[in-house]
Amino acid sequence: MIINRIWAMPNKNTFTCLPIGNFVRKYLADSEVSIDPFSRDCKWATFTNDLNLNTKAEYHMDAVDFLKLLLDKGVKADLLIFDPPYSPRQIKECYESIGLKMKYEDAHLSHSWKLQRNLANQLLITDGISLSFGWNSLGMGKQRGYEIEEILLVCHGAGHNDTICMAERKRQEYLL
Repeated sequence: MIINRIWAMPNKNTFTCLPIGNFVRKYLADSEVSIDPFSRDCKWATFTNDLNLNTKAEYHMDAVDFLKLLLDKGVKADLLIFDPPYSPRQIKECYESIGLKMKYEDAHLSHSWKLQRNLANQLLITDGISLSFGWNSLGMGKQRGYEIEEILLVCHGAGHNDTICMAERKRQEYLL
């Protein structure tokens, strides 16, 4: 496993932070079909989605509905980019920015994004890569058959949480 740590200014658009953007581009270079269920204005993936209609994403759906749509279409990807809101506060800001009210259950999404990860797992081929971003290193995990290949810790200085960037390879098919 490769572990690196670097300093960079934080940005609400994760991939505009240079070391994080470079981390994603490195894996995109080897990808044929990629999925980004929380893409905002980043159109790097083959299939992009964001709840906000005022973003450049191809689809504007709840991430669960987006991932189910891709499953129904028979999409198989070799790269997953998983960069959801990291905290209940960020979820609230996302919802309010498009005129939605955050519900009680929405506030707990940032703990694991379990349903979204389970659906994304079904879309990713064996030997595919999942890139996860957040304030924890939960990722897809061993229970889904993943092995960590690389971790990039991006320090943003005092008063800011580090961004934890993790690349995991799907080693075996395991449906929860």
